[in-house]
Amino acid sequence: MSTRSRRHGADWALITRHSVAAISRRPGRSLITAIGVALGIAVFLVTVGWSQTVSSQINQTFDELTATQLRIRDTQADTATDAAMPDDFETRIAQIGGVVAGGRLWEAGNFDVAASSAAEPSTLPVLVVDPGLLDAVGATLASGRLPDATIANLDQPVAVLGAAAAKSLGVPATRSGTAIRIGSIDTLVIGILADAGTATELSGAVIVTTTAPIEPGNTPAPPMQMSAIVRVELGTASQVANQLPVAVRPDNPGRLGVLVPPEPAALRGSVQTSLNTLAYGAAALSLIIGAIGIMNSMLMSVAQRSGEIGLRRSLGAARRHVLVQFLLEGAALGLAGAIVGTIAGELALVTLAKSNGWEPVLARTLLLLAPAAGLAVGALASLYPALRAARINPATTLRN
Repeated sequence: MSTRSRRHGADWALITRHSVAAISRRPGRSLITAIGVALGIAVFLVTVGWSQTVSSQINQTFDELTATQLRIRDTQADTATDAAMPDDFETRIAQIGGVVAGGRLWEAGNFDVAASSAAEPSTLPVLVVDPGLLDAVGATLASGRLPDATIANLDQPVAVLGAAAAKSLGVPATRSGTAIRIGSIDTLVIGILADAGTATELSGAVIVTTTAPIEPGNTPAPPMQMSAIVRVELGTASQVANQLPVAVRPDNPGRLGVLVPPEPAALRGSVQTSLNTLAYGAAALSLIIGAIGIMNSMLMSVAQRSGEIGLRRSLGAARRHVLVQFLLEGAALGLAGAIVGTIAGELALVTLAKSNGWEPVLARTLLLLAPAAGLAVGALASLYPALRAARINPATTLRN
């Protein structure tokens, strides 16, 4: 190794020692500066990780519920003279591969409904459904049971109350088996909904089957306007949607329109883009605040150490030596803060996700890049203070 190379090596070793000594001499300021970077990195990781976790949860919920539901409507409701869908609707759709459950839905009208003969009646909508519709929409029970084909064929009129309807009638959610009167028909409540699933209109309604009498001697005839909801296996929505009109109305498939949910992949991309935009914006702001903290600390350090800098320059230190020393100090503070922030951010994200019963999601590359980002932020933030330090005139400083 040449003499010149050894001298340069000694210079850089000396600069490194000066940088470490400068950080050690002011532990309070160094700690506060590093904490600023740590907070910035922690906020960055938590924000980005939380957006990825929430996006994953939203997509999972969508995949499990919305992406598996098809809604059927009558495209000729204004001019039709017959019902859009036949009574054997459930039998017809069951023959299509990928169909899990489904049923028709229509409104019979508003009726006076009372929990007892002595109670003041409430005017509530009565919705007529096929037994399979409640399963298709993901409705859940607070008590009782949902109607099925066996119950639908009983002579005893039965109904299910939506949660809001039960509250309006003063029927506790746990008291299925009570009797109500719909108009003049005594009806047994076999179930009370806790959640109406995706058919929110069920919550405030009295739900009866297609065979339940709601007027003396009459079952609810299918109206000219009705809809249907069909639940399918994940990934089969488009295929089933193409087959439904032909299976239900082979004589006039154009009568039925099927609303197909957007593909999960398309929704996932849209949700992820929106969340990422918000996350990266907040994360960038936190890093900028951390960088400003480093710059402010380094500027104060330059002002307080101007005498030391002038003395070193007068003893032969070049401008580049001073410049590199302050860059090293800023980079070291940024790196130390980033390491602490990475650990704190990951722990915070895991705690936050687990408290909601979710699985935390965070790209591992971010955990590896976070310390490098802290080092880069520290170096860039200390560039201006380092340039100011390098420009200090030793003669002027020593005279002062």
